[in-house]
Amino acid sequence: MGRAIRITGGHRMAAFNLRRFRDLAFGHAPLPDHPMHSLDEARKLLALLPEDDAEHSLAELTRWTVSINETASFTPGRRARVLMLLDDTARTQWRALGIRYLAPTGAPAEYQDGDPGILRAMLDSASEFANGFAITLDDSEHSSRWVVENQARLMIRSMRWLGRRLALAHMLHVPFTSAVWELLHRRREVAEVRGLAATAIPAYEGVTYTTTVNREYLRSLLLELAAPDSVRVRQAELIYRIAARIATAARFENEATSETAFAVIPAGHARPVPVDRLKPGAAAPLYINTVNCLPRLRAALERDMGGNPTDEDTLFGRGFTLRERQAAVARLLDHWGLNPPQRRHRRIPLALAARVIGGFDNVVNVVPMLAGLQARQGNGAPRSALRLLLSETSKNLKRSVLRAARVEPSRVVDASTGGLGLAIRRADAAWAKNGMLLAVMIEPGKNWFVGVLRRIFSIDEELRLGIQILTPKPRKILLHAPATRDHLVWDEAILRDKSFAENFKYAILLEPQGLPLSAADLLLPPGLATKGAQFNLPLASGHQRLSIARLAVDGEFFQRALFEPLGVSVD
Repeated sequence: MGRAIRITGGHRMAAFNLRRFRDLAFGHAPLPDHPMHSLDEARKLLALLPEDDAEHSLAELTRWTVSINETASFTPGRRARVLMLLDDTARTQWRALGIRYLAPTGAPAEYQDGDPGILRAMLDSASEFANGFAITLDDSEHSSRWVVENQARLMIRSMRWLGRRLALAHMLHVPFTSAVWELLHRRREVAEVRGLAATAIPAYEGVTYTTTVNREYLRSLLLELAAPDSVRVRQAELIYRIAARIATAARFENEATSETAFAVIPAGHARPVPVDRLKPGAAAPLYINTVNCLPRLRAALERDMGGNPTDEDTLFGRGFTLRERQAAVARLLDHWGLNPPQRRHRRIPLALAARVIGGFDNVVNVVPMLAGLQARQGNGAPRSALRLLLSETSKNLKRSVLRAARVEPSRVVDASTGGLGLAIRRADAAWAKNGMLLAVMIEPGKNWFVGVLRRIFSIDEELRLGIQILTPKPRKILLHAPATRDHLVWDEAILRDKSFAENFKYAILLEPQGLPLSAADLLLPPGLATKGAQFNLPLASGHQRLSIARLAVDGEFFQRALFEPLGVSVD
């Protein structure tokens, strides 16, 4: 997505037209007489690209790349030079589309993923550019002197496009990552055999910084070590950018030392792993030393500490806030450090039918009410727990049904003490986003587990969801925010739908307990609570006042807070 571009304007751009892009890029028959056989003619055609339409321009560049890849009459040298010319021109379009994805209104769209059509178009384009460089480099039988003299730069560009394909495949959760890793390992091996893996040269004409095949390889390895399929698309892009900068400090070692926490078998579709999880392979492992990366990350974490978290970051490219940068850097300190997070419990393969639902408002609908919450009639006879709420709910049944999310079928494929692995059809999981709250019911049972979606990856037409279980016994309660309408009573609230929705909110207890409540963790709707905020829990003949002592999670999808009881009042 490019590293830096100026953000201007304050209006939302039109939706990306993926069909138009693909029609322009791939909807043409092969050319019998290619107009780019001459570099001068290629430059003339590229000069005709519109300056203010990156969507159209990248489609045209992809189309020319496709046509070159399909034309056998190009000599290797001419193919390589024209391809590099197209590559140079594409960089500007990628920057423009990248900022269109990250900041569609002119400011970083924090916590919001952009138009997925842009990412799909970028993956299409990256695949064609990567294929073009592969054709040039692998055609050893008809190679030319120009290609031989410039193969280090060609290999570096090839590695950059493969790395971009890898990042986009993770962002889109498509099953291409294994194939990309095979190509990355092979390209690096060829460069090593030819003595070019450590050759430092600029990747592009006119730039001052140099890179190597090893450094581009390390960038992809560092991205993979950060588990990019378990973060939001925006964060995966930011991690990829940070990896480009930090890869200069990482290095390979032939033997494991006290400073090498990671390794990779550079063959097949192997991925980097912590050293203690390394399995023997046909190829000798490469050990990855990230110790020198850590001081740079800490320096980035300490930078701009007094700034507004919503200000735009300028350290790793535009389109992100300082808060996003800090979160990404903190994650990398964990994942690239000497003690990276690992699964602590053995996963047991299973084959069980399950149901899953996502989003706080949907999850809370399937969680049972905490036992003992009762109201009483005027004659003192008890009535069912929160019957007033049930009456209000029944009045809005039709509207609620229309808003309700689908409960999707899935299957449990493995489990551990603290998590579940689910398989679900891709078409049934368009709602799935990392970090969101989920409820899972294993059939034929009737109890719902509550957890957080931590990992998404693709296998064929299915998505695999890695879920951290927060509680197998959730219970919901209803909270009243007395600071907003202290005089509001239950019966009045029920008669006024809007007032009820504004003043009463569900929360989820992670474990059942008796009344009155003792200190515990609550799951709350996003943005509801701040430290020190107070709520009332309606009881049979009064209410209990609760105070938020600490916010452990204050995210896009939910809050997790520790509350302390302040006392019970009798009405």
